Amino acid sequence: MQSSFITHFDALNAVLTRRISLVSSLLAVVLCLLGFQWLKTQIGGLMLDELQGYDREDIQNQMLLYGAAGRALHWRFTLLLDMVFPLAYGAFFGGLLVLAARGIFDRAILLPVAAVMVLDICENIQIALMLAQFPDLGDRQIALASATTMGKFWAIRFFLWWLSGLVLWKLFKAARARNR
Repeated sequence: MQSSFITHFDALNAVLTRRISLVSSLLAVVLCLLGFQWLKTQIGGLMLDELQGYDREDIQNQMLLYGAAGRALHWRFTLLLDMVFPLAYGAFFGGLLVLAARGIFDRAILLPVAAVMVLDICENIQIALMLAQFPDLGDRQIALASATTMGKFWAIRFFLWWLSGLVLWKLFKAARARNR
């Protein structure tokens, strides 16, 4: 089972590193970001998944700022655009990671990207539920959503540091090879 899972990830490596895949996924990321910017102008503030941790008071303030129409719009964007976004940035950064890791890591290099994507999708589901259920939100529900959001941000930071480290290592190795 595990080798089949890794085999699927390895097959995905070839797809993600194609130029058309990288350009298409980058275009999808940019379009999603433009959609999020438009949403923020409509709801009058940050989206819930941009908050770096929150509690009941923070959620209450944000939800009241949005109003009923803003919450409904945020809910639709969360279910549609924000569910596509992890796939778009996962494909783009996954392709970059595979390219950066060539010759260093060959197996299951996409697992960190998949972990970030799963966290992001879980967070989106929790936020959609909070938007739909407001004002009937439990403290546990808010705490879990906040923890998932913070976990997503830490996972993204880890991934970006790892990708940066791989790129720097590749540049270092290339410079050393040229100097020999």
